[in-house]
Amino acid sequence: MAILTEHLALARNICLWLATITILTFGVIIEIGDHDRRALCGGHRYAMGVVLNGASPYIELSADGVPGHFLLDYGSTRSSLSASAFAASEGSVRKATISLPSFERGDFDLRRHDLLLQPERRQLGVIGTDFLSLLSVQITGSAMFLGAEPCQPKALSAHGLVPIAQNGFFSSDLSKIDAGLPNVPVVFLRLGEVHAWAQIDTGYDDTVYAHSVDINEALYARLVESGIKLERVGDVSVWTCEGRESRHVYAVKDRALVIENEQARNVVQTQNFHLLLKPANGCGGIAEMAAPAAQLGASFLRLFGTVVFDPRSAQVWLEGRAGKRQAAASNFPGHK
Repeated sequence: MAILTEHLALARNICLWLATITILTFGVIIEIGDHDRRALCGGHRYAMGVVLNGASPYIELSADGVPGHFLLDYGSTRSSLSASAFAASEGSVRKATISLPSFERGDFDLRRHDLLLQPERRQLGVIGTDFLSLLSVQITGSAMFLGAEPCQPKALSAHGLVPIAQNGFFSSDLSKIDAGLPNVPVVFLRLGEVHAWAQIDTGYDDTVYAHSVDINEALYARLVESGIKLERVGDVSVWTCEGRESRHVYAVKDRALVIENEQARNVVQTQNFHLLLKPANGCGGIAEMAAPAAQLGASFLRLFGTVVFDPRSAQVWLEGRAGKRQAAASNFPGHK
């Protein structure tokens, strides 16, 4: 999860700074009704919300009987609880009951989770892939379903969803994860003639640049070598495990970013995206990888339409119709 602040004109910096302070001090979870949606894989229905102006998904759960909002973060491999909510020291570990389907207790890291929400609406924790890799999760608009059973491929295909095999990347069976890779779901992207895999990071709330794509240095070099023109449009500051870092932001003109499955089938595409160069640091992840790799911000969930994470079958399913509707709308007169 990254917090971004633009280094542009001073006036805009001040506006962004004030907006950030407003969110940090008075941030709320916005819950949006979506009552006509139904479960494609069964499971329990949760009211899903987002932080004001954000895209990362939150649901309300309880841990050891304490209710609060939890971020569902497919970019994190460890679940955590707010240290302050449980009067515990940061860095310690707590075994707690959690109100997730089929779960009784689990181990949580204790971390600071009190920045985004008011105390009465605080973020109580993060659910990472140590738990999410044991659940099927469906996100449709603002409706969310979590269950313990695997999905039925025929039912998902009948609703127009396209499977993306997670071979070596994301599974409920950790022995199937390739060495050196985290247990994180991926899609495959194409830009021009360049192909790479990209992690789906639902905890990366890309509010400054919608459809942010973090790329490592290997992918940046591959894009340059292919002849794609990258136009630097700004810089952003991010907070990492090593502190504050600055990253270059690039736009690509006259090229669509294509999201594919493992067989190079086009699922959805967009021309509204930015590339953020993620230089190597000591925090791990794609920045440390020698092979081209990327990481998608949470705003891609809206582009994907219905998304189903099915780790027991090692599949991620995307609808992709949201992107097709977006492309069709751009052809109407007066569309902006």
